[in-house]
Amino acid sequence: MARFSEVLLICNGKAGQGTLETLLKDAVPPLLDICNELIIHKTKEKGDAERVCRESGSRYELVVIMGGDGTIHEAINGLSVLSDRPLVAILPGGTCNDFARSLRIPMNIGQAVRLITEQPYEQEIDIVKAGERYFSNFWGTGLVAQTSDNIDVGSKSVLGKLSYYISAFQSIQDSPILNVKVTTENKVVEEEVVMLLVANGRSIGSNPLPTCINMDDGLMDIYVVKKSGFPLLKEFLVIKSTGNISEEYDDIMHIQAKEAHIELGQDEKLDMDGELYEGSRQSLRVLHKHLRFVVGASE
Repeated sequence: MARFSEVLLICNGKAGQGTLETLLKDAVPPLLDICNELIIHKTKEKGDAERVCRESGSRYELVVIMGGDGTIHEAINGLSVLSDRPLVAILPGGTCNDFARSLRIPMNIGQAVRLITEQPYEQEIDIVKAGERYFSNFWGTGLVAQTSDNIDVGSKSVLGKLSYYISAFQSIQDSPILNVKVTTENKVVEEEVVMLLVANGRSIGSNPLPTCINMDDGLMDIYVVKKSGFPLLKEFLVIKSTGNISEEYDDIMHIQAKEAHIELGQDEKLDMDGELYEGSRQSLRVLHKHLRFVVGASE
């Protein structure tokens, strides 16, 4: 059994009261058994998780993030700037929990806690710096950002990950064409696209991305999608569970790179781990094995 001196547990204060109480009831007693002191921080507003991680993350041996992809995105941005970075563990408590899935974390909270409290398996994971921000799972523009933008908050709480599919089908009807230039250390691509996706993790909208994606190889996987249609939707959002992008899809270009500079024809919505930003230029750089995570066993 692992043993820690001080542990910080960050939980999403916006979670439903009954849901949060249930998650804490399942998580806190086992965590207390493995540490001398457990500090619980319930987030109060947007940016709170990032601030707490940035200001005090270095003093803890272990930081546990209990919440969905939004809470994790905030915490990653707070932890990534630290020179002395703690071990990080995730207890999934959101809708899609994509980064937790990428790390092979069980969706059952009890099983996820046992990964931490028993003999935890640690893995150093790449983080990608995007301008002055950081992402752990993906960066995207075009269809993927439009899908996130179209998801209704009310339907998300009721329908869960099904809302992602509904939004995707709605978005694909009128996907705009984007003028994109992607410059990497060994390739320059200029295309008219419906979607540009930069993947570090292996799941979007609870659905697996190609298994060729490695989260600790020092490379980001860039997918340049040149045209839309139902095959594209199936490939990325519905049935893609194994292997690389199929050869039959000539409209999807796959590039691996350590660094990439992206130029868009105009300001567009930019999606980082499900959080929306806006801009026309973005410089991306892989920070190789930047954070240590508790992960599930290899398949």
